[in-house]
Amino acid sequence: MVPRAPGSQSGGIGSPACHRGSVEAGSTAPDTSVPAYRLPPVNVARNIERRLERLVEGLAGRVFRGPLHPVEMGARLVREADLALRQTRAGPVAPNVYVIHVNPADLGQSALPEGLAIELAAYVEQTAADRGWRLDGPAAVHLELDGGTPAGAIRCRTEVSPGLLPVWGFLSGSSNEFALRHNRVTVGRSLDGDLVIDNPRVSRVHALLWRESGAVWVADAGSANGTAVDGVLIDGPAMLAQGSVVSFASVAFTYRKA
Repeated sequence: MVPRAPGSQSGGIGSPACHRGSVEAGSTAPDTSVPAYRLPPVNVARNIERRLERLVEGLAGRVFRGPLHPVEMGARLVREADLALRQTRAGPVAPNVYVIHVNPADLGQSALPEGLAIELAAYVEQTAADRGWRLDGPAAVHLELDGGTPAGAIRCRTEVSPGLLPVWGFLSGSSNEFALRHNRVTVGRSLDGDLVIDNPRVSRVHALLWRESGAVWVADAGSANGTAVDGVLIDGPAMLAQGSVVSFASVAFTYRKA
């Protein structure tokens, strides 16, 4: 039996306290005509808490002496990302670049701790994978000391900056293989999609494929000829395991992890 879970749609609520840059060319365009399947979060809060604990136990926890703690910084990063989500035909897209201003009084030294920005960027990428957010480029966090920022607070600017992402999986067909890079991937005949299949039985926007809650999922996007996993037509999100065969109309691929 194909593992399934109910789909839902979600987005940010309210207005962020940071300034957001304009969306750059090449990012996913809004399109509400395709259902942006999402899953209820499963153990996401627990996973985030564990990563923040590791962040504190590592390099960052030793240098912050003011009211702003690395746990709070990480939590605020996620909050800013959630508030800045854009709904697109691929689903929710989060900013991948964060410029954070902190007061020097929040540090126990005159310089920002080496490696903190890298850890926070990795934290953003893992959170995106947990929550099913799409990033259009690698996550980057830039920390800047700013005496004008109140102690214990942060100022943040977010941006979407398209760039080459690492491969996390593959779809292998009889004559070709697709590398999966974005956390949410549109599949179809349209040249504007992420995974383009040149076959008349495949709809222009045929399906969505994404990572969320520690698993890989696929859902049909209202195609004419359906999507199947291991020979079973699906009518909602279905989980892909290593070696699962996913078929878009009559075009079949085998999924494997990178």
